[in-house]
Amino acid sequence: MPVTIRSIRGGYSVSTPNGVKAKKTTLAKAKRQRNLLNAVEHGWKPTHKRSIRTA
Repeated sequence: MPVTIRSIRGGYSVSTPNGVKAKKTTLAKAKRQRNLLNAVEHGWKPTHKRSIRTA
């Protein structure tokens, strides 16, 4: 599922072939969401554990 980030008035939009996932978000948040959507597509499942990097 290719994730597309587009520049729109007021921020950025994140969309997939299944629809728009975010509107008027920042570029940094859009990139993080793209990474998350790609990870979920490839089998990642949340464990509700914080990573060492973000703690």
